Amino acid sequence: MKTNNMNDATKILILVSTVIIVCVLCAVGFKMVNEGKSSINASTNNLNNMTSQYSDIDLAIYDGANVQGSEVVNLIRTAIESEKYLAITVKTKAASEYVDYNYDFSDPDETSVKEPSLSANPKTGSADTQITDKKSQKNYINPTAQFTGKVYKDANGIIICIKFTQI
Repeated sequence: MKTNNMNDATKILILVSTVIIVCVLCAVGFKMVNEGKSSINASTNNLNNMTSQYSDIDLAIYDGANVQGSEVVNLIRTAIESEKYLAITVKTKAASEYVDYNYDFSDPDETSVKEPSLSANPKTGSADTQITDKKSQKNYINPTAQFTGKVYKDANGIIICIKFTQI
């Protein structure tokens, strides 16, 4: 007959140490899952921020850029045709002030408004907001002239106006 040489105290110690090791492994596993969740949440927030920054990349490229008048005219036409919530403001050398296209723009530098804002309704049909082909008019945009762009954003970081000044 075989007898077990391990006494009961040793068996209990092995059982207790096994339970402790399993508890430690479970705690480490839960901690890793929680850290993984927070890491995924942080990465998702970064991705959302990057997406919002680059959602208007086709408009953001005009900030500080020098473009030709033909590109300005094409941008105005595109904004009007696609009914974008975007004001395009242009000042030529012949004009003494800026002309707003598509929407009226309130510049925070010129008024007491703290943030840039647009009018509620798009401009339609007014003679001074139409793109003109007549060189004698003040708001004529020469296709070969150079313009410098400046982008204005609202409180939500959405581009609401591009201001072009002829150089």
